Amino acid sequence: MPGVRLNVSGSGVSTSIGGRGATVNLSKRGVRSTLSVPGTGLSWSSQKGWSEGSRSSPADEIEQLRVTASKTMDAVAKAAEKVDALGVRIDRAIVALNGGRGITASKVQTFEKRMLTEEQKLSEIEEKVQENCLFLEAIDERLRAMKFGMFSAGKKRHRDGVADAVASCAVETRKISDQIAETHHAMSAKLTEVQEALEANGPFNTIGNSAKPRTIS
Repeated sequence: MPGVRLNVSGSGVSTSIGGRGATVNLSKRGVRSTLSVPGTGLSWSSQKGWSEGSRSSPADEIEQLRVTASKTMDAVAKAAEKVDALGVRIDRAIVALNGGRGITASKVQTFEKRMLTEEQKLSEIEEKVQENCLFLEAIDERLRAMKFGMFSAGKKRHRDGVADAVASCAVETRKISDQIAETHHAMSAKLTEVQEALEANGPFNTIGNSAKPRTIS
């Protein structure tokens, strides 16, 4: 079946359910859940035996998820820094295009190559940020799905506090993802503007900076 794999090894047979980013493995040892963000090295896993229950205490699991969420946000912050640096490079390309006596076919060709290179980099950053957002949302869902005993009000409050913080991080990451998408659109519009100016074959010495990515903090 799609998403279901049968694994045969020296230690026995197990079944894996899921795919990229989230997998549940069923074996004689128990149930192992794994969340990961492809391409970032970030992951979290939980092992539960069939009879012994969770091998880690709820407090340990909450702390694992909190630390993993924190590392994920660090990755998002680094991605935002890359977008800011990309914006600086685009500004320089626009200045170079505006310099001299106006745009020419050779200058437009150089500009297009630069923009296409930056667009590819931006696409890679955008994909990773989107994956990080989904990862944070999965951590939030896992936290809120955790079960506690009757006399665990303190643990529940701690869990809820961490879950609320992770949910806020997910919202901010989603906003950054939306801003990157807007930057992508602005870059495409800038390329069109330059091409139309060249086709018009007139003076064009005042190309603006509308393609500059928004500052992300």
